[in-house]
Amino acid sequence: MQIIYYIGGSPCSGKSTVAEMICEKYGFQYYKADDFLMDFVAKGVEDGNEWLTHISEMTPDQLWLRDPQKLNEEELLTYKNLFPYFSEAISKFDKDTSIIEEGAAFLPSLVNTDETQYICIVPTKEFQVKHFSEREWVREYLSSCSDADKAFNNWMERDSLFALSILNQAKEMEYKTLIVDGTKDIEESYQFAKEAFGLQ
Repeated sequence: MQIIYYIGGSPCSGKSTVAEMICEKYGFQYYKADDFLMDFVAKGVEDGNEWLTHISEMTPDQLWLRDPQKLNEEELLTYKNLFPYFSEAISKFDKDTSIIEEGAAFLPSLVNTDETQYICIVPTKEFQVKHFSEREWVREYLSSCSDADKAFNNWMERDSLFALSILNQAKEMEYKTLIVDGTKDIEESYQFAKEAFGLQ
């Protein structure tokens, strides 16, 4: 029988590492939302989705040099528009295979599953900024912005607001949540996930 476990939350919280550890231990299939985001945005454009077409045409300046609160609202809206594509893809999986689905795209309010099959992991803002600052690809991506420092700060503030939004959603739906601040290692996050999912 197929069981789908979701690891949602926000970036830079160790979600993917926890998902990989569980899949290695239990033989589950790993579905990483980030690997399909751009493909599904392109599919949305092809299908005439107005919102996904709009964001696909934005320049880095148009995207990041704006109010972080607005950016957060748009991030949530983007995932709502993408969710049908994830649902369609998931429906095609082998019904005898258990799956770990991981990514910020799996908003608690959209997944609507059993409370034992969804967990939410988010980082503190300080933890997120520290680790994002160490990723070379982030600065390379923002190098085309007219003000890369402001763009980075807006991005980090957006993600902090997103983390709070997702955390509140998860709590309202009585899903288990974990806040990562760097005081505990990835093994403890892994154990949290196993216990929350009822895995022996």
